[in-house]
Amino acid sequence: MQGGIGNQLFCLAFAHSVAQLSGGPVAVDLAAFASSRYGHGFVLEPLALGLENVRLVDRGWLGSRPTTAVMRAAPFPGYVSEGAPPADEGALAALIARGRYFNGYWQNEAYIARPEEFVARTRQEVFRRAGAIPRRDVVIHYRTYKEEIRPGARRTPGGLYVRAALARIEATLGRAAEVCLVSDDPGLALRMLGDVGREITIAVGAGPWDDMVQLMTARSLVLTNSSFSWWGGFCGEAELAVYPRADGFFHYPAPAAQFACV
Repeated sequence: MQGGIGNQLFCLAFAHSVAQLSGGPVAVDLAAFASSRYGHGFVLEPLALGLENVRLVDRGWLGSRPTTAVMRAAPFPGYVSEGAPPADEGALAALIARGRYFNGYWQNEAYIARPEEFVARTRQEVFRRAGAIPRRDVVIHYRTYKEEIRPGARRTPGGLYVRAALARIEATLGRAAEVCLVSDDPGLALRMLGDVGREITIAVGAGPWDDMVQLMTARSLVLTNSSFSWWGGFCGEAELAVYPRADGFFHYPAPAAQFACV
């Protein structure tokens, strides 16, 4: 397990799938957080401990980033890393049956089996940790990647994408009364987007849990290439959630079946 909230949700959802499809207990190794390049810590402990057959461990050097990099380069029997996603639940079950140690971000809906319970528990945990948030008509989520240590990996969809997404939403649901922005840095996001043809209101929240609730309760969503964005849409109530096509963007989780891509 490693990464921010969105990546942690992908990993934990996969662990839940492993437990469901194998019928046995699953240990989630938190050792990699000790050497996180971005200072991430594990923030989903209450959610994880509420899942049947999922437990948390810290195996030190065995689960560290250097060790897992070596294991990925020269895997031993039972080691499974991300590859081509399974075509259906049967293929996912077969993949799980081959493994004893799973390493990856698992950023694909194909790795999430029987998601209803996990989605319900995730929503419960997010709402528990957030304040009272008004329901918005349209929410744009824009992840800036300003802290990304690799300059070439900072590419995000721009104003043309947001314009197209808003047009898709309003052609389907009618003109929006309000368009709100949720971002890790709203000022930077507005500068990067430029003129999108609509006035944008900054949706102020007290932190990431408030931000996630803004996404989960919006009537419609303009999402970006972010695992946080993906989960806000996947666990949300939106009548229409628009997601960008892959187009080489960094950290591009495969879109959920209910997302519309432009």
